[in-house]
Amino acid sequence: MELALLTPILILVVLCVVQFAMVFHARHVALAAAQSGARVARSDPGGSWRGEAEDRARQAARQYGSNLLTDLRAVASDDGNDNRWVDVDGKAVRVIPFMTFRVHQRAGGPIECFRPDDGGTDCEPGP
Repeated sequence: MELALLTPILILVVLCVVQFAMVFHARHVALAAAQSGARVARSDPGGSWRGEAEDRARQAARQYGSNLLTDLRAVASDDGNDNRWVDVDGKAVRVIPFMTFRVHQRAGGPIECFRPDDGGTDCEPGP
């Protein structure tokens, strides 16, 4: 009798642990995808870096965890100076019904370019 009463609670605890692990793994996949997209954004001083960075982030998310993130969205942006970043977000796989977890990660940094000792910069986009 005790086992019949405790089994549903035990199953729920196990499902909660598995759900937590899936969300944790989805966060790592989103971070790796954002870092991959940011690598492209930071290394291209030209004007077409946004689309390329977003495509790379989506491609990386599909490669690292193809079915782990749904409603995947990657957005590349900058601050107008020399910093660029990529935001990746989506919904993690649902193990427990009616529980949806959104995952959001951001990666970025300064544009990689030559900076002479006189304090100037050569980060301007090419023709």
